[in-house]
Amino acid sequence: MNRLAGIVVAVIGLLIAILSVLKVVPGLTQTGVILILLGGLMIGLSFVNKPESDETPRMPTAETLTKIFYAPAEVFQNLRRHPRWLVAVLIMSVFSAIFYNAFLYRLTPERVTNFAIDKTMEMPMMNDEARRQIEASRAKAIEDSKNPVQRAAQSVSGFAGQVYLYAFLGAVFFLFALAMGGKINYWQAFSAAIYASFPVAVIRFVLNSIILFIKDPVEIHPITGQGSLIQDNLNFLITASEHPVLYTLLSAFSLLAFYWIWMNATGLKYAGERVTPSIAWTATLAIFLFGVTLSVVAALLFPSFIS
Repeated sequence: MNRLAGIVVAVIGLLIAILSVLKVVPGLTQTGVILILLGGLMIGLSFVNKPESDETPRMPTAETLTKIFYAPAEVFQNLRRHPRWLVAVLIMSVFSAIFYNAFLYRLTPERVTNFAIDKTMEMPMMNDEARRQIEASRAKAIEDSKNPVQRAAQSVSGFAGQVYLYAFLGAVFFLFALAMGGKINYWQAFSAAIYASFPVAVIRFVLNSIILFIKDPVEIHPITGQGSLIQDNLNFLITASEHPVLYTLLSAFSLLAFYWIWMNATGLKYAGERVTPSIAWTATLAIFLFGVTLSVVAALLFPSFIS
């Protein structure tokens, strides 16, 4: 990553945080802090060495974004010598922001916000005082959900969140390969994780957007619907309110999830210097099962949010 760009991002985040604290642009303190941390991450990663280059020509970014759908091995092989990440993450972040805003438009900010607040107040650990405080902030929460500045800030935070996620995945895959006797540069693992997710994100965005405007908004769940509206798993066999954990477990084993597993294993295999199929598949499945475990634990702790 570019060190100067990291410094610029951190400075912008600091300015936003200061302006928010001073109430010049209220409500953006969290976004400012997130940008400061993102800038720090970019600065830190700028010290990580990139893989040695050879005479392999760099595939144009536009070509990588299209070929990843029908010739992923070729793209990952090129990423081995020319890792990149920014454009793919930007596109995924923009798609995510577009869908979220369309989701609010279809279901209305009032319904989505009120549902989340009501479910929060139903949690067993909430006492009467906490419920009163949450109820008192209901009007402000609805107002914030309609505020275009707050929505823009959410989009920026979403972009930063994706960079954090893939930076973490890159580190996990890098260490996993080394522990199992393989060899992969951090940037190779980082770019492989991003480009493995890119086609999944694009397909999910297109299908979700179509379903969002075809389906009756009344039938769309205000919380789980934000994640996916695609019925590519067997969770329809279970009633979420009666069996939230089993519902969540079935939701995790979807066609798009299996597609991501294959793409990620393919990416690690071809983007790495010396990564066997067993290393690539083991690392990918380990991360997938870890994510499934977190989802199941969340459903166990907060079952009302998916009912």
